[in-house]
Amino acid sequence: MKVTVIIPSFKRPTDLRRCLVALSLQSKPADEILVVGREEDTETSDLVSTAALRLPTLRRVPVSKPGVIEALNCGFDNASGDVWVVTDDDSEPQSNWLERIGDTFSDAPIGAVGGRDWLQLPDEPLLFRPSLVSKLGVLTWYGALYGNHHCPLHGHTKKVMFLKGVNIAFRRRALGRYRIDNSLRGSGAQSGWEMDLCLQTLQAGFQVMFDDRILVKHYCSPRMAGEDRTQLTGSLFPDICFNNHYLIAKHFGLSRAIAYFCHDRLLGSRSVPGLLACLKWSYKGDHDTWRRLVQMTWVGASGFRLGRRAQRRVYRELPSDGQAKEMQGVENSQCVSGRS
Repeated sequence: MKVTVIIPSFKRPTDLRRCLVALSLQSKPADEILVVGREEDTETSDLVSTAALRLPTLRRVPVSKPGVIEALNCGFDNASGDVWVVTDDDSEPQSNWLERIGDTFSDAPIGAVGGRDWLQLPDEPLLFRPSLVSKLGVLTWYGALYGNHHCPLHGHTKKVMFLKGVNIAFRRRALGRYRIDNSLRGSGAQSGWEMDLCLQTLQAGFQVMFDDRILVKHYCSPRMAGEDRTQLTGSLFPDICFNNHYLIAKHFGLSRAIAYFCHDRLLGSRSVPGLLACLKWSYKGDHDTWRRLVQMTWVGASGFRLGRRAQRRVYRELPSDGQAKEMQGVENSQCVSGRS
């Protein structure tokens, strides 16, 4: 299979250089490497022109609009490979990264493959050396969303519902003409696009596989203004809240969408608070959490409503029995392993 690597990048030449060096050292080189960058980003353009002298499969794809969704959709439209591999410019893929991805795709039912991103944060031990997990990349029936893609996994491999964008690959025919939904909100990173593509892959009848040995180092470079996850104000967390509710309402049935909405509004977190999170953090002195609760409730309801509308528009027919069983099987297997 021909492999295309797609890297969205915007004004991070130092990070991009490290990523390209790692790609040049792969045990199984990519057939094509596309760096998708804004037309006005001359730093990225100059770096790609220089690096292409040593990496002949590398080329730059210009994009006129901001945001990772526009960049990735542009990359998909320009990719010639049978497998589309996506990573961030602040990642450093390990030398057997593409080889392991290719080996996993040798199993025909697999439509998407992803792996672990080892967060390079030595000052934060819980993130730099996380514990083994059993639940990963799954939305439970009662509305809990588990990511944990930065963690090592019990047994190394597992069928999941969604992967993480820094370390993800799709079989071309699993997505077909489907592209990331541009209704997702955000100005730069635009969370949730991975879930959109992975759930579409499942609904097309393919499997989504995680393997923690498919590894990239993730250096977590500073984000654009307004996208700092340490800042509770701004548009970042409302956008995350909207996107999650929108995608779950779009790709799942009404009962699952309601379960997630109720779970999120009852529990939540400090950044996207539910009722119990509000009680906890207001007791600790964060009284602005009540304002954020009202905001997130309205934002989540908007995402729920528009997601249901998108489902009625795009998915006129329910998934076949086999596809529904596949999605249910992923959830059940994770719930069982979580109890073991």
